[in-house]
Amino acid sequence: MDRLETVSTTRRLATFVAQTTWETLPEAARESSKQAIADCIGGALAGAAEPPAVAAMRMAQGEPGEAVIWGSVLRTGERTAALVNGTMAHAHDIDDTNESMRGHPSAPVVPAAFAVGGAGPGQDLILAYAVGVEVEAKLGRAMNMEHYERGWHTTSTLGSLGAAAAAASLLGLDAERCAHALAIAASTACGLRANFGTMTKPLHAGLAAENGVLAARLAAAGLTANPTAIEAAEGFFDLFCGSDNVAADRAVAGLGAPFDVVSPGIIYKLYPTCSLTHHVLDLLFEGIASGAIEPATIEHVDCGIGYRCEKTLPYHRPTNGLEGKFSMEYCIAAALHYGQVGFAEFSDEAVNAPEIAALYPKLNIYLHSDLRERDSVFNDFADIEIRHRDGRVFHERLYKPKGHPSNPLTWDDLEAKFRRCADPAVGAAAAARIWGGLRSLETLAPGEVNALF
Repeated sequence: MDRLETVSTTRRLATFVAQTTWETLPEAARESSKQAIADCIGGALAGAAEPPAVAAMRMAQGEPGEAVIWGSVLRTGERTAALVNGTMAHAHDIDDTNESMRGHPSAPVVPAAFAVGGAGPGQDLILAYAVGVEVEAKLGRAMNMEHYERGWHTTSTLGSLGAAAAAASLLGLDAERCAHALAIAASTACGLRANFGTMTKPLHAGLAAENGVLAARLAAAGLTANPTAIEAAEGFFDLFCGSDNVAADRAVAGLGAPFDVVSPGIIYKLYPTCSLTHHVLDLLFEGIASGAIEPATIEHVDCGIGYRCEKTLPYHRPTNGLEGKFSMEYCIAAALHYGQVGFAEFSDEAVNAPEIAALYPKLNIYLHSDLRERDSVFNDFADIEIRHRDGRVFHERLYKPKGHPSNPLTWDDLEAKFRRCADPAVGAAAAARIWGGLRSLETLAPGEVNALF
């Protein structure tokens, strides 16, 4: 028997999804899930006016249905709502990440869950989120870094299965039908990292959310699939990763003990840019705030980074805002010139400012000698040395940015971020109402969740 087939990954994940209930969901997982759901929706509200989301909404207009598009009066079908809300959630790249998944766990799962279960009680949504992230994250443990480094966008590939698990939980599918849902989702998985820096990257999250809803609904309707599709020869593991590169036992070891939303946890983002730039930005802003960095007198910047940045941040001289999100050079220049890296700094005009171009010759972005190998990803850091014209040197190293579980955001921090995202999109009063409902999501009765929007 093939080595992968000795671990019945599909069935064991499906059984976990089917058997996990609100009563068995630990309090820590409930709380972490609630935080992540609220953060995801705040980012989605901010992303509603971005071109990828606008295009998706335009497609949705006229489709009948009762599923809610967040921050909008538009109602549509479940799959389309999942697609639109997922694209919105990833449009600014300010949505969370996870070290097991090596991608964005919430942007596929939250839209899928709310599309299927938004008319139901809040507890069901929290449960669906926790099990959905558990599936995609544990699959990530089995497949990464090989899967990621082959060029797949894990938010879309693994996210499709996470979204299917969340939707299956909400539909109350038994273990057999959950296995079919995961297997169907495995055949829909997609997402090329070659599309980073384009409008299709946020679409990946929307596609994954839609895939998950479709897979669960088809399974509920009786459509069958190979119940070992994840681990089978020519299955999900084999084709997306290569069977010799998969540690299949990691996908099922310790399911829910603890939940991945608790440990290693969810990483929240303060900047609307690739997470690989965040520890660099934290160092820069801390240095500027203390006076140790004086942008106007900088002569040269050396920035040591990890090997993942070489392919994930390919735009060394970006020409538009989307490319700027995947450019270490631009993010450093923006921090030094604008003094902040928020939504406005990723306009095409901001990226192409002559003052930004003038800073590029001062920047040396290099692959740090300690971060050249795959194993270094678990001990990644940013190392910055800045020389000023008067001879002063700023030199600091940072391992984990603000928002990492080791350097966490509080509920107050998350609320402040939510309001920065949501207030301009829906108004302060509506943002406060939505936040209040999400903050106490477990108390909301059927009909009250969708009414928030």
